[in-house]
Amino acid sequence: MYRVRPILILAPLVLGAAICWGDIDDDPLHGYCSVGCVDNGTNSPTTQNPITSFGFTISPGPASGDFLIDVLVPSNEQTGGATYAITGTYSGTATLFSASDWTSGFLATFLGISAKPSNPISGYLDSSEAALDPTATGFSVYQVDLGTRTLQGPSNPNSSPLLNIAALPIGSYIVGFLNKGTTGSPKWIATANSGAILEKDDPVPPVPEPMSIALFGGVLLLTAGALRRRFL
Repeated sequence: MYRVRPILILAPLVLGAAICWGDIDDDPLHGYCSVGCVDNGTNSPTTQNPITSFGFTISPGPASGDFLIDVLVPSNEQTGGATYAITGTYSGTATLFSASDWTSGFLATFLGISAKPSNPISGYLDSSEAALDPTATGFSVYQVDLGTRTLQGPSNPNSSPLLNIAALPIGSYIVGFLNKGTTGSPKWIATANSGAILEKDDPVPPVPEPMSIALFGGVLLLTAGALRRRFL
């Protein structure tokens, strides 16, 4: 007489599938902007400064929650009392989060939250940062809370939000965090290290206003006239 033996092979497979799906419940944020900001596997660099029409996608998306922007400025570039204005779809001012710089460990820990994926300091003080600012040992962190907002999915970048930020020191990063949970039970989704927007260029000098150009031209004409009369 044959005995029917239970098939146990499928149980671990099903269990494994459940674990797998649970692990990919949320993918990170990725930055975009109007010039550059293409993920190169290490970061998302741009030579635009100031940076215009930037933002973040999230996968799966769209998704809504409390939206934070953090600006990481190389600690040796920080100027006392600096703030960074953000305009566009949403607006606010990023102010200094802490008098201490972020120099070790994880960014979320520095900010006093728990977030995935992890953002270790090594992901920012990498070869790219060393080439741009070799004396940097950490970052001054500026933060703005833009309130409850909606981020688009990765198949719909460069649509909303479209934000602008004042000129940044070379070697600065912009990252985002979205809380898909609640205040009492937060679920913070961080920016992928390779999705962090990296400023690769010095600020562009402001273009003189028409009135300034006219005044400067007038000074040149007066100077030229005075010299002409002097030597006649």
